[in-house]
Amino acid sequence: MLDAAEALTETQRRERLAVDQAFKDIIAMPSGQRVLFWMLEQCAIYEDAYAGENNATNYMLGRQSSGRRLIQKLDEIDPRTYPALLLAVADLKAMTIAASRSANQENDDDDEA
Repeated sequence: MLDAAEALTETQRRERLAVDQAFKDIIAMPSGQRVLFWMLEQCAIYEDAYAGENNATNYMLGRQSSGRRLIQKLDEIDPRTYPALLLAVADLKAMTIAASRSANQENDDDDEA
């Protein structure tokens, strides 16, 4: 039995490789990592799906399904990509907080002078 990758036409295979490379390019940039993480946040992937009402819960589950598809794509490219993305975003957030604290400290020092 052929797996899905073997059943692709040459054009489909090239397109899949091009999309995979585009993901790798995005992931390689801090700004791309921020965008991917933002997309996952918009998919409510880190939120509880239960919304107390059936339609709202189903809507939330649909959003989360899109987020899981994105994570699945990252895993197809390299199973280490999603965990690395989480670590990179944590580092970016820590740097942003540190820069903000530093700027606030400089402002406080200027006010005291």
